[in-house]
Amino acid sequence: MELELTNRILRNELFCATLSQIENLEKGRIFCGHSLPHLLDTARIALILCRERGISADADVIYSASLLHDIGRAAQYTDGTPHDEAGCIIAEEILRQVDCDEEKTQEILRLVASHRKGGGEDTVEGIFCIADKKSRLCFACPAQSECNWSMNKRNMKIEV
Repeated sequence: MELELTNRILRNELFCATLSQIENLEKGRIFCGHSLPHLLDTARIALILCRERGISADADVIYSASLLHDIGRAAQYTDGTPHDEAGCIIAEEILRQVDCDEEKTQEILRLVASHRKGGGEDTVEGIFCIADKKSRLCFACPAQSECNWSMNKRNMKIEV
């Protein structure tokens, strides 16, 4: 199954430029990065969790939201705007540029906006937040002792 919207986002000039800016700003960073592997891992884990819990989720929406959920990181690094807030603004522009329909745009923006807060574990928003955290390999991170994430946020073991 081709993820049409996801692939349009991957080819979008603004997405590519912003992701490149984030990667440049994170060069030398000892903590978790926000590059394509993290974004795709978040999508894959979210879909697995949704399917395991019987939660209906559109794969193209999940993958698209995953690509966009940290897109506000460049703004956070440069001017201090929380990345979920900045991300919604940038994501909305990218979604407009790739001709995303309004219903999917709102679903994706809801996931981008809530990916740090989550929701109930029985909602797509909650699952998306969990997947974002589970995509991190905290248990093997060389920067564990310097990380400012609380222990209850860290992914310290492999789980099914």
